Amino acid sequence: MSFKAVMNNSGSELEHWLAGGDIIEEQYSGSESWIAGFDADRQAVVIKLGPYKRLFLRPQKFTKRFYHQLYPLKIESWPYRRQIRLFDNFCTVDISLDLRFQATLLYVQRNSELLATINQHIKQTYADFVDDLVNREMQILDDGIWVQTGLSSVEKSIANAICELLAIQHIQAQAVCDIAVSFQEFPSVQPGRDNVYLHVLKKTFEVSDLKNKEVARQQRLSEQQALLEKQLQLRHLQDLTELELQAQALEAEKNRRLLEEKEDQLTRQLAIEKRIYAEQIRHEAQLKEMLLDNELLTQERHQAKQRLAESRQLTDLLVHQALMEEKKMSAEIQRREKSRHRLQGAELRDHEGDDADMNR
Repeated sequence: MSFKAVMNNSGSELEHWLAGGDIIEEQYSGSESWIAGFDADRQAVVIKLGPYKRLFLRPQKFTKRFYHQLYPLKIESWPYRRQIRLFDNFCTVDISLDLRFQATLLYVQRNSELLATINQHIKQTYADFVDDLVNREMQILDDGIWVQTGLSSVEKSIANAICELLAIQHIQAQAVCDIAVSFQEFPSVQPGRDNVYLHVLKKTFEVSDLKNKEVARQQRLSEQQALLEKQLQLRHLQDLTELELQAQALEAEKNRRLLEEKEDQLTRQLAIEKRIYAEQIRHEAQLKEMLLDNELLTQERHQAKQRLAESRQLTDLLVHQALMEEKKMSAEIQRREKSRHRLQGAELRDHEGDDADMNR
């Protein structure tokens, strides 16, 4: 089993490593970073006419002549990687140094014969010096205090020392140092044998304790968050229930109003239908009355005509009867006259007979 950490920011990455997290290496940056002042367009100009020779930096307004030779002074990248094992291979230190440099006019004037390969010359010349600086700075790791404090100060010290070394030689430089530390499985150690083991064990215990506290805190936060979410869900359900009840009440009120409006419409419709029916009945009654009046008038006319005809018939009958009575009376009178005359004639004859008899 292996453990890894990047010893930056006063041990924060080591704590993260001991807590079981992944390490993301970040480049060193801060207010104490070295300002190099590079010039990307820097070029050396060499004038050589016979025995005359001159070297200077190319000015901004420059016209190249046939006797000019230009040598670009490029900004060179120098990646430096080194691995150091400490404490019987218990600790492995991986040093990653990203160095950028650029030669100045003073440096190339002192090394004018190497203008074409000036950057390669710088690397070859100062490689051993860089190794020595790194070795010197690594000596402070023997006491093991860095396990608690981190390696940020060591990284800055290495980067600044290298920049100062090159600056003294009139070489502009900027360096970023990153140190990654990995630990092997903890060996069986005795107290006092090596301080670094105790520091690592102490740091492991502290980080484990912090991790446990953080886990407990996260668990409490998770429980509180879960409780809060349940409360929010319950409140949401209550709000939904209240909204649903309100919606149902609104729907019931709407249905009630619709029923009331429908009832009013039916009432108005029934009233209209009653008026229409009453009007229809009245109209029919008027028609019947008119028909009845017409029938009565017709009957009255017919009865009048009939009565008139009967009256005429009666009159004719009476006239006829009167005529018949008159005829009968006339006949009776005549019969009576005749009877009287016969009686008178008979009486006369009887009287005459009596007279005759008397006369006899």
